[in-house]
Amino acid sequence: MDDELRNEIARLHARLDQLHTQATIRHGWMRHFVKDLETNPASQYKVHLWGAIYWLVNFPAVTALFFLAPGLWVKLGVFITLFYSIYSNFATDYGSMSAALAAMHEPPLPEIPAQIPPGSGI
Repeated sequence: MDDELRNEIARLHARLDQLHTQATIRHGWMRHFVKDLETNPASQYKVHLWGAIYWLVNFPAVTALFFLAPGLWVKLGVFITLFYSIYSNFATDYGSMSAALAAMHEPPLPEIPAQIPPGSGI
């Protein structure tokens, strides 16, 4: 009787393991993707690199829209708000890329100057 009960419990555990495996196979790639993004500095760097590129490409597009289609952009405040928003997103991605590089023991990205250096002629 004891062996029968142990065998039945073992069969139930095996069936549960099989059902769990079937359920996780469907969405297992997403868990792998999220875990990689959370724990892999190289993946974080790539995501933030593309984020920085996205914001850098957006700035000229937004500027062109502002000046070439003034009907869509009625007030200067909208432009300033967009400028600050784009800059803050770029700065966040650029800083996160530096953090990911530090985690990979790589040298940091060059610092973005906050001011124009004296004598630069600008």
